[in-house]
Amino acid sequence: MVTRQSELLRVLGSLAEEIPDPAWVALVDYNGLIVACVPPEPDVELERISAMTAAAVMMGERVLGEIDGGQLRFASIAGAKRQQLTMALSKDRLLSIGLGPEVPAQATFGPVSRWVPELMRALKMRFTRD
Repeated sequence: MVTRQSELLRVLGSLAEEIPDPAWVALVDYNGLIVACVPPEPDVELERISAMTAAAVMMGERVLGEIDGGQLRFASIAGAKRQQLTMALSKDRLLSIGLGPEVPAQATFGPVSRWVPELMRALKMRFTRD
């Protein structure tokens, strides 16, 4: 039986297959809770991914507010060992992608633009039991 969770994982998995060597691809709500993640147990703890996704959004919104930059679309934080790309999908859903330091964040934009509409459809689906 197809469930919302299985459909979310399917779409996130398809997105992950098109991104160069992702450490994780996670759907996170604005409260900082993981909704779904591929792989289910990444090298970085899920709680840390969700907390840092929320922190990236808070920082991005603060900066954009100070410079009158408008609504947050994405935030990219890159370090010597890893980078995190956080994208605002809706008012209550975020996409967090973990990448290696050598992967350009722009390499994710094509796959994300292809799979996000399907991800949003999966979030809106109503599943019932027969």
